[in-house]
Amino acid sequence: MRARLKELAGSRPGVPSRETLACLALCALVLGFATADLVHTESRLPDVGATCRESDAACRNARLSEQLARDRAAEPLQDQFNSRAWVYSFAILAIVALTVAWRLHSTPRREWIRIFTDLGVTGVWVGIGAVVLLLATDASSMAPPPAPTLMVPVVLLVAAAAGTLLGRSEEWAAQDPSGGIRGRFVQAGKLAIDIGTAGQIRRSRIEELAAWLSLITIGLTAVTCLFAFVFVLAQPGCDASASPPGWTNPIDSIAAVTAIGAMAAAVGALLLRRWVAALVGLVICPVAVLFVLASTCAFY
Repeated sequence: MRARLKELAGSRPGVPSRETLACLALCALVLGFATADLVHTESRLPDVGATCRESDAACRNARLSEQLARDRAAEPLQDQFNSRAWVYSFAILAIVALTVAWRLHSTPRREWIRIFTDLGVTGVWVGIGAVVLLLATDASSMAPPPAPTLMVPVVLLVAAAAGTLLGRSEEWAAQDPSGGIRGRFVQAGKLAIDIGTAGQIRRSRIEELAAWLSLITIGLTAVTCLFAFVFVLAQPGCDASASPPGWTNPIDSIAAVTAIGAMAAAVGALLLRRWVAALVGLVICPVAVLFVLASTCAFY
């Protein structure tokens, strides 16, 4: 009886286990150390003078020379930090792997699929945070490298998808779909659907809606990438004096609209537990829009 009460107490929705809290604390410690490393490395770069007035050409030229010297000094330091970033990423993955292994060891087999579902939702949000971080630090002299940064959510998503497929093939029983980290998002999505249809939508229709949202997300993401690719190829470059062809004028707007539509559909897919499609829409679309902006010399 005590064991049953302990099991019920440890599986209450919205209450993280001690293992999860320890994992979050250790990952936060690694991220804090990586942030301090990046800030300390950037502090070793030469400073750039204050902002100049538009009419002061000499000041602007001097500031440009200082910025070029700063960028040249940042190249070897960035390479060194990139090597250490792989260590930080593998450390986070090792912490997560140990936590998942311990939860699988201490959890009944019928609840294993819920662990991998939580892992998938976590991977989606980590992927969103990684993309926001890369966008926010894109113009900095020192920035987190994309490959180690995006490796963490990709590995989490692959592990979650593999565990979920294995659980379905072996018919693990997962009777409670509302527990764990994803409980709030799943219940919010299902509640919104039930209210909008007077509670008449059944599980089969919810799965059908999730499939359509996933298809729309992937389709609009593919269209966004296609238009972004065509637009980027047509740009003459920031160092060229030529203008882009006239037919490219509406393409960037179309790419932005399809990106917004894909991200909106991805949010719905996320609420309905289609985290792979959600990751595709919420990560790839901002990156495609970023390439469009960069090709117009917006960051030049």
